[in-house]
Amino acid sequence: MPARSASGHAVSSSALTTTHKVANDQRKTTVADRTTCRILLADDDAHSRRMVSRSLRRHGFDVVEADNGAAALELADEDPPDLAIIDLRMPHVDGFEVVSALKKEHAHALPVLVLSGMDDPEDRVRAFDVGADDFIAKPVHPPELMRRVDAFERTRRAYLAAQEANRRADRLRLFAAEAAALLAHDLNNGLSVALANLQFVEEVCNPKGEARDAFGATTRALRRMSGLVRNFVDVSRLEDAALTPSKITFQVPDLLRTAAEVHDPGAAQSGIRVGVDCPPALLAELDPVLMERVIHNLLGNAVRYVSSEGRICLRAYENPEREHELVLEVSNTGDQIPEAQRDKLFDKYVRGRDGKARRGMGLYFCRLAVEAHGGTIGLASVTDFDTTFRIRLPGALSTR
Repeated sequence: MPARSASGHAVSSSALTTTHKVANDQRKTTVADRTTCRILLADDDAHSRRMVSRSLRRHGFDVVEADNGAAALELADEDPPDLAIIDLRMPHVDGFEVVSALKKEHAHALPVLVLSGMDDPEDRVRAFDVGADDFIAKPVHPPELMRRVDAFERTRRAYLAAQEANRRADRLRLFAAEAAALLAHDLNNGLSVALANLQFVEEVCNPKGEARDAFGATTRALRRMSGLVRNFVDVSRLEDAALTPSKITFQVPDLLRTAAEVHDPGAAQSGIRVGVDCPPALLAELDPVLMERVIHNLLGNAVRYVSSEGRICLRAYENPEREHELVLEVSNTGDQIPEAQRDKLFDKYVRGRDGKARRGMGLYFCRLAVEAHGGTIGLASVTDFDTTFRIRLPGALSTR
């Protein structure tokens, strides 16, 4: 029995390939580009096929007909439909084989509704086993069929809308990432030049008194700004696992003292004391650049929230309960972090503990950098201090 083209004219199965190749060349659309749902209808019963096809076209669907399973697969291969309606009992290549082949080729992107002249429970089970999404028994009741097809079409349109929304979001994310990378690169270069020139001028002029304090304050501000820019860049790399710690063996006390010296002059102006408590020969195998920035972020927070005339302490020691585990702590006196904020403290773009501080990524960067080393970071309670950030780094202590 001849198949019918989308216009309703009968064509032989042998002419089917040529006809649809021409149509495909003229249209050159993809499934995602189509606004009209394209339905593949395969049924060897001409009367049933014509009735279903007329109902579908009256509702505005684009219908392509085939009178056998082989022709249906050929049509689907040439121009994948949005929905397939397949009769089970067709000669040579039956509906079960067609459904299985369609699902294998197009997976879940192509929903398949099965027609059957025999409402046999075993046929239903087998049809769903090979991948059918719905089952309707003949004789087909047009209103019921249209409700089912409309449901598939609503799902298809929602899927296409979601795809387009995802494409727009991807374009925006790509633009934002490229713009941020360019901005961060230019900012970092400018800050590096400014910092280098400032240090050069300070060495040449050897300022005294208030001028020296001004130079120191400006240098610290530039370093903090440079650290923020590097945090911004490295957060994305850490999130994408594109930044791997470059571990070397180094002296932990040197790292802590260097960080303390950067923040101590600013703290001293308010009568705040910054202390370091660390065994003098403690060695660790870590990425010193990443870990120094983690310490700087934590120290910056400590300086911001420490109580007047208070204390800040950097500690490092081996965990007495776990061999070779390095513990780093940054503590400060002052108001404790509210209970409600503690669980989200290390999330992205979380405000400071007073709820008014700028949004940032300092603690989020700390978490990612520590986790990249296989460690953990969190809040801990320590006697004599109101706030303590504790970092645990298993296997970080060097035996050399």
